[in-house]
Amino acid sequence: MKHSNKLTALIAVLILVFVAFFAANAQEKQNKSVEVQVAQIRQISAATNKRIDAGLKDRNVGFHFATWTIGGVRDTQPWAAVGTMEQRTEVWFDGEPDPEAEANSPDADPAKLVRKITTSYKGAADLHSRTESMFDDSGDLVFVFSSSDIESENRKMIERRFYFAKGKLIRIARDGKNTDVKFSEDDAKTARDEMKMANELQNDFATIFGK
Repeated sequence: MKHSNKLTALIAVLILVFVAFFAANAQEKQNKSVEVQVAQIRQISAATNKRIDAGLKDRNVGFHFATWTIGGVRDTQPWAAVGTMEQRTEVWFDGEPDPEAEANSPDADPAKLVRKITTSYKGAADLHSRTESMFDDSGDLVFVFSSSDIESENRKMIERRFYFAKGKLIRIARDGKNTDVKFSEDDAKTARDEMKMANELQNDFATIFGK
C-alpha cells in the first residue's frame, strides 16, 4: 500500500513537472514570436520614415502626401468658434487608386494605400497630443505611437507604443517597459481607441481623396 502511495505521488510530481515544462516552453515560443513580429514592424516603420524623408528631397521617390486642419488660425487670427485649438492630420500614401484594379486588390481601395498618418492637437491651456500610426503594405495597422499631456496631472508627456499583428494587440511599451500578454484594462482600452481612430482616418482619407 505504501509503495502504491509513493508511486501515485511520484506520478503526480512528474505530471506537474511536465505541465510546467510545456507551459514554459509555450511561453518562450510566444515571446520569440512577439519579438519577431515587433522586429518586422520596426523595419516597416524605419523603411516608411526613410522613404518619407527621401520624398522631402525628391518627390519621385517619396510617398504622396495629403493634409487637413481643423481650427487654428484664419487670416492670422484665431477662429472665434475654437479659439486657438488646432487639430492637424497628415497622411502619406503609396500611389493613386486604380479604378480598373480587381475588387480584392489593395490598389482598388484608397484606404489600403495609406502608409502613415500623424495627428497633432493643440488646445486650451496649452495642452498637446500627437499620434503616429503606421500601416504595412496591405494597409493594415501595425504600430501606433502616442504622446499626450492631456490626461497627466503634472502636465508630463505620457508616451505609449502599441504594436499590432493582424488586428490584434501584441505589445505595449510604456515608461521603458514592455508588456506582451497581461495588458492593463486602461492600456487595452487605449489600444482599441487608437486602432479605431487610425481606421477611421483611413476611411476619411478614402472618402476625401479616393473619389
